Amino acid sequence: MVWANRVVFALVLVIGLVKVGVSQSSFRAESGTLDARHWNFQKRLPLSGYWTFHEAQLLQPEQVDTLRGITQFFPAIWNEGSEDKQRVEYGTYVLKVLLPDSVQKLGLEIPQLYNSYILWINGLKVASSGVVGSTIETTQPKWVHQTVTFPHAGDTLVIVLQIANFHHHKGGSKAPILLGSAEGITKHLSRSVTINVIEAIILFLAGITFLTIFFVKKKRVILYFALLSLTWAVRCLFSNLYPVVVFFPDIDWQFLVKTEYLTLYFAVMWAILFLHHLLDRLSHAALTYIIVTLNALFVIYTLLTPVVMFSQWLSLYLAVAGVVILYGGYLIIRALLAEHVGSWFLMGSILTGVVIFGYDILAYNTTFNYNYIFLSTGYLVIFLLTALALLFHLGILKSKLQSRDVLTYEDFFQKNSK
Repeated sequence: MVWANRVVFALVLVIGLVKVGVSQSSFRAESGTLDARHWNFQKRLPLSGYWTFHEAQLLQPEQVDTLRGITQFFPAIWNEGSEDKQRVEYGTYVLKVLLPDSVQKLGLEIPQLYNSYILWINGLKVASSGVVGSTIETTQPKWVHQTVTFPHAGDTLVIVLQIANFHHHKGGSKAPILLGSAEGITKHLSRSVTINVIEAIILFLAGITFLTIFFVKKKRVILYFALLSLTWAVRCLFSNLYPVVVFFPDIDWQFLVKTEYLTLYFAVMWAILFLHHLLDRLSHAALTYIIVTLNALFVIYTLLTPVVMFSQWLSLYLAVAGVVILYGGYLIIRALLAEHVGSWFLMGSILTGVVIFGYDILAYNTTFNYNYIFLSTGYLVIFLLTALALLFHLGILKSKLQSRDVLTYEDFFQKNSK
């Protein structure tokens, strides 16, 4: 069956991306040392593996050789599953990287860490975010995804990284620091941020366009798609790479995090309502409004509590998001089994959405190193295909295919009801 082949293709694509990340694991730090003498630095090297860790100590570079730490895997999220263990709130990581003589100028891509840090290379401070301290009063959180460059000095890099967290449920890092050529590191992040911003602009324009159409057509399915597009446009700037920080470096951290969470909850609300009104003869109203109510409760709780409180319930929310993904898949299978010509235009975008959103959730809540360009491109494909399908459905766009090869949803459901 055609639909089965497309499902298999989507699964193969995701598995292939996972394998790309896994294949890099042969270059991994062991006992605080990473041997990268045979690495091609035209590629980015994840500094993953077992670093030396000094828990509850904020050490300077000159102190790390005089004190003995423990071996701990990095990146790692602190305090996950640690209800019976004392909470980790600050510490110092140390890693030695062995380099080939041919490497000249290097760079680091440093993801958003939880939730402030200082990083030294060979005793030189090269990057920081927020204010690192040993108490909540002396610590100031800040999220920024940044790159730094530095000249190659000798055959060894000694990386010292202080991290402190008192303001978020999570501590540590969910993504690895990446090492590569200075030019390659800088260009990659610049391209990723640019695509993120382009994605936000396109979705904002789509949202405004469909909001205008709604005021003419007065159909709620159009309104929910417009709201979904506008919400995701905001989320593009307030998640993953956090491009908004590039334009507003002093943005309030609490506002940044709350916006990230709220846009996720609202996007799921609009998406489930959009599906319900578009596929009303397949959708179940009770389940739809249960999901909407749960999301509304998360919205209220997020607005009324500080980050350290509402961030601890993200795992619970993933269960809600998982139900939405499964429910979307259920609707897709029911529609695709009918094998009506023309249903692919929208169904393809919904199926892509299930794959991309699942990939995003996996990457956001694990230490899986994911591809930001792939995500942005994938979300754009989802929204653009859905927008075109909706325009054909509303009769705003016409084509020769629409007469027979592209069915309207009225035709689709009328055939189903016979």
